[in-house]
Amino acid sequence: MNLSNPITIQPPTIIRADGEVRVQNPIIIKELSLIIIDDVKNKNVIVKIKPCPFPLVVWTKQDYDTVGDYTQTQLENRVLELLGDDIKSSLEKLFKPPTR
Repeated sequence: MNLSNPITIQPPTIIRADGEVRVQNPIIIKELSLIIIDDVKNKNVIVKIKPCPFPLVVWTKQDYDTVGDYTQTQLENRVLELLGDDIKSSLEKLFKPPTR
């Protein structure tokens, strides 16, 4: 999925158990590389967006049933919808564990 403009994201700083602080280098993203996971049994679709360590939930439960057999275009449009206008900020959030 190509982006209209490259985005520079800043992964969070890592603080190790011994107190060492490790600032990670910024990452420039020109396209969204998606790994799609469609879990029929649990009725959810998530995507892993490289290099983000945590997934983006695309559809679950009722929304999963409603969308049915989705197309690649529908999935990509939904991902862009979920990322919103501030794609940079949304991608940076995928470097933190999801809250429940």
